[in-house]
Amino acid sequence: MFILKYALKSISRSLGRNMLIGMIVFIIATAACVAMSIQKAAETAATQSLKNMNISAQINIDRGYVYEKAKENKGSEDMNELMPEMMSLTKEYTLTLDDMEKYNELKKKDSNEPLIKDYYYNASISIDGDNIEKYDLTSSSTATEATTVEATKMTDPSGKEIEAPTMPATPQQEPQQMEKAGDFSLIGYSAYKAMEDFGEDDESVCKLTDGEMFKDNTSDYVCLVEDNLATRNSLKVGDKIKLKNPKNEDETYELEVVGIYKNSSSNTTAGGSDPSNTIITSYAVVKDIETKSDETNNGTSSTSSSSSSGSKDSAATTAATEATTASTSSGSSDSSSSDEDETVLNSQFTGTFVLQSVEDYNQFKDEVKNKAKADGLDEDLYIVTSNDIATFKAGLKPLENLKSFATTFLYLMLAIGAIVLIVISVISIRDRKYEIGALAAMGLKKLKLSMMFMIEVLTVTLVAILIGAIAGAAVSVPITNTLLSAQVAQQTTEDNNKIQTPGMPGGGGGNMERPEDGEVTGEVSYVTQVGFSVDIFVILKMLAIGVGLAIVSGFTSIAFILRYDPKQILANRD
Repeated sequence: MFILKYALKSISRSLGRNMLIGMIVFIIATAACVAMSIQKAAETAATQSLKNMNISAQINIDRGYVYEKAKENKGSEDMNELMPEMMSLTKEYTLTLDDMEKYNELKKKDSNEPLIKDYYYNASISIDGDNIEKYDLTSSSTATEATTVEATKMTDPSGKEIEAPTMPATPQQEPQQMEKAGDFSLIGYSAYKAMEDFGEDDESVCKLTDGEMFKDNTSDYVCLVEDNLATRNSLKVGDKIKLKNPKNEDETYELEVVGIYKNSSSNTTAGGSDPSNTIITSYAVVKDIETKSDETNNGTSSTSSSSSSGSKDSAATTAATEATTASTSSGSSDSSSSDEDETVLNSQFTGTFVLQSVEDYNQFKDEVKNKAKADGLDEDLYIVTSNDIATFKAGLKPLENLKSFATTFLYLMLAIGAIVLIVISVISIRDRKYEIGALAAMGLKKLKLSMMFMIEVLTVTLVAILIGAIAGAAVSVPITNTLLSAQVAQQTTEDNNKIQTPGMPGGGGGNMERPEDGEVTGEVSYVTQVGFSVDIFVILKMLAIGVGLAIVSGFTSIAFILRYDPKQILANRD
């Protein structure tokens, strides 16, 4: 009891010194509280946003893997030599619709429930217009021509600078599609739910403004056109548009416009093309066009490839009924016929898997690797990507940057605070050396003396920590939001300044590596504000910091006390 009373009295007797210690701890506590609230805000934002989030994912071939395999096969690093080999490998490894549907049967690890909540797919063809012109905001000419991308500097996955081959700019361009491209992207969806950007609410990227949606996977030659494209060509519902093979101008297809939609996205496609030049139809129609193109260019049938609007011929009906069993590849529906005649229109197939949680998404990624390994392939050949996850992570990037800065700042503050407290403790012990000697001469053991100084430091530190925590909690939200606004502005500027390489997947210098969760497409909604994020766990961490600082400075004091000899202290007193 004597030790406790004496320690408390010592605090008031050395008020100036203890106020200095308290002020230092208060500053550290306030800064630490703000830093930890930023950390907590980042964790809370991630947890709340991902909770019950439906995640759409796709299985893709890893471009980096294909690039390295092509280098190994060709024994060269020249991109012009590697490109044909990369295209060939991509066609060889591309999953078919049958392959994709096998993943739909996967079960969750902890139950017998289906892992995949839903599954749908689409196929796209790069095609030209015969009686319509593409929409080009920057063009002053009425007649437009296919854009060619000049050779530009790019880097391979190892970071070596290489010369990119000259190639046309085409939407959604992958290595297997680096060929003559059309002005339009004709995308066929298996069902309305596959059209993720479409909706009725105000936040939907695409919204039907006139006409009606066609039936799911209809075999009728009908389509939706974007409002800008319709305005440029004076199209209205009921009109017919004629499309043609960019590699065979005699091969044409006619579709009826049944609806006009508005695309509110300002983003261009991966190939640098305006999204207004995307024409929407059903998967069955795209597959029928692909089949007829093969018949026309490879002579597998004498049937004319030209098709009238609304036709329901046998080929279209077959495409509709066999949509779930067709063996369609990303670069080619029939590799042998493609090798015979490169003028055939080939579709790019994309399967989309809908998962209910991040846990399911991570399991799905593991299952894809396991299946590749079971099939005798490299487990790194296929990667699972999700624009939902990629966009979500991109939206958190300013907050994550702020969290990283706050963590570094916290450690720096604690290190500086600990050093300052140690210095003050050493000076304090030296100033109170005679007091220590007197107490020891009175019979107070060094252990109790040490405890007395520890209690003194701990009391001052904890009081300052509590006051600092209250102050930190009060200012953490406005400070965090102010810093976050600056981070968002900086990130937005960086995004706007990024130079995308048109026609090359990945952009930004043409690196063949694909980001972990895929490239971000569409608008990114950044987290711009956080709410109150100081909870019981933050307070407990603050107390732990206070105890830690007290122990550091306290043990420094104890080390000096144990070195002193009471008799010598009293004998040498000035």
